[in-house]
Amino acid sequence: MARYQEIAQIMLTDISEGTWKVGDQLPSEQALSEQFDVSRFTIRSALDDLQERGMISRRRRLGTVVISTKPVELIVQEIHSVDELFQYPENTKREVLQTLNLVPDVSLANFMQCDVGSQWIKIETVRKTHKQIAVCLSEIYVPRAYKNVRDLVTKTSKPVFKIIEEHFAVEAVEINAEVLAGSVSQERASLLGVEPNSASLIMVRRYRDAKGKLIEVSVSEHPASRFTYSFNLSYKR
Repeated sequence: MARYQEIAQIMLTDISEGTWKVGDQLPSEQALSEQFDVSRFTIRSALDDLQERGMISRRRRLGTVVISTKPVELIVQEIHSVDELFQYPENTKREVLQTLNLVPDVSLANFMQCDVGSQWIKIETVRKTHKQIAVCLSEIYVPRAYKNVRDLVTKTSKPVFKIIEEHFAVEAVEINAEVLAGSVSQERASLLGVEPNSASLIMVRRYRDAKGKLIEVSVSEHPASRFTYSFNLSYKR
């Protein structure tokens, strides 16, 4: 085992046993290098290891802060085809937080790319692994005509647009996806189990039928330290 891995394991144990608690700031790289009698490069590698495990957050001018007392599972979504871009791993489960009727105002309608005053259902969900680690929070918008979807989303891990296709005799023929960088708000941080203002990966998806009508809009926010997309697509000339 490399020295930085040994140090990372020692620090992991200290955090797990409460030497450093969630919210505590770790000593500086210089102080840690003196404590372990190694270079700052070695300490930096050890901290990188802990950060990759989702246990610490490192931010310029704010230092290194403990955000979890145990390693967090990293979800890697491997993409081999276009269809897989819109799915999540099978070992995750969706839970509904709340649903409500919604009439988009001008701002929301512009974002969703729908008509102002149209009628929608908003379904807020959290997706978790079998270990109950939150993968993402999603806001799912579907036209009021598909309101029964809210009773179906927890019964299957299929994407919502697939559920709509199966139960409402429509087909998504155009899918627009946007990937954005964001930061987790105070309110959402507690639901995701991460530090407020930590980095997030946001995926916006819009699904349209053959007539160009929206059948779903979804916004999913993933903790950047816990989720990554890995693309492996064939390219032919």
